[in-house]
Amino acid sequence: MNAAQLDKRYHALAARLQAENQKALGIEETMQLAYAYNQVKFNAEDTWRRSLYTESFGALTEANDKLTRKPLEMQDGWAIDRSLSLPYLSQMLEDADRIIAEQRGARTKKSARYRSYFQNIWKDKDATRFPSFLNFLTSSDMLAVICNYLQTIPALSTTLPPGIRFVESNAAFDDRPDVAKDSQLFHTDYYSKPNVYVLVLLADTTFEHGPWTFFPKSTSDRAKQELGYWKRGKGYRMSDEEVYSVVDRSELIEFSAPRGTVLFIDSSACMHYGSRNSVKPRFQLMLGYSGVCRTDFSEVIQKPNRYPLRSSDPLLRQLILDRYRRAPGQPSELDPQTLPPLMSVLDALVQPGELQAKPEPTWFQRLFRIR
Repeated sequence: MNAAQLDKRYHALAARLQAENQKALGIEETMQLAYAYNQVKFNAEDTWRRSLYTESFGALTEANDKLTRKPLEMQDGWAIDRSLSLPYLSQMLEDADRIIAEQRGARTKKSARYRSYFQNIWKDKDATRFPSFLNFLTSSDMLAVICNYLQTIPALSTTLPPGIRFVESNAAFDDRPDVAKDSQLFHTDYYSKPNVYVLVLLADTTFEHGPWTFFPKSTSDRAKQELGYWKRGKGYRMSDEEVYSVVDRSELIEFSAPRGTVLFIDSSACMHYGSRNSVKPRFQLMLGYSGVCRTDFSEVIQKPNRYPLRSSDPLLRQLILDRYRRAPGQPSELDPQTLPPLMSVLDALVQPGELQAKPEPTWFQRLFRIR
């Protein structure tokens, strides 16, 4: 059996497990199962990318474009670059101004739609219209920060979240501007653990723009432990009252800063919210980097996005933009040792009614613990 056949067989189950933010089994257990599923499919690629980082990252960055400075270090799950000197940033900001001039202020979502206040105005054609964006997100200075944190060569997300989002947050689009909801509530992303989001402010951002707001990883860990977050029966979104009952509001960090400021953050580790009361429109670039063995089933049930590539592109850039690049010498058939036990677990879940959690650690938790 190959990966495509496996996905086809379990497409309906994957959709069921993924529905309503992994509600059926609970987020934590679904993440473990999804990670095991993706390890069976992509273990060779995961191992290859980790070894490339460990053994060849210096050569990869040299062939890509040379590092211009010592990389920032993400501490407690985040880091902020205020230098305005990252490669391609200046040109990207100029190109962003053109997109904003073309797209701003036009509501595209119907009334009562999910996250009406939050609109992605990025078009697929913008990747080729404005090469500065791909040049920025694949530059060695950027990738050194990200790869050093993840300890692997990641890829730009092709499903959830979109790898590239150019977001306008605007209270004028909000159907219920006085009620915090959806991503305006505290949450921690489950799509890939760990991951790195890169957020670039495309215009000066203050409190009135509804800035991205977060707790560092250590604070988030305390809150998650106290609240039983990600456990079965717990919702994906949490109210302020819930969160502030266990951690101090003063530990919040608000990403209000001048245009061109860049935040690197592990959104699977740092509890966050954004776009609250954006009485002044906020324009922000959001770039999602993840490992090839994700902790969700979105790649089974969604058509993946593809990014423009050239055969002449350096290997590091190709790895970032080509999520599905195979490891050298990898056979098309899946590992016959790990496939049968995975299928036995999945087949047991393919039944009507409630999905049942197992009280003891399962084989996939023992073999494929999330790194």
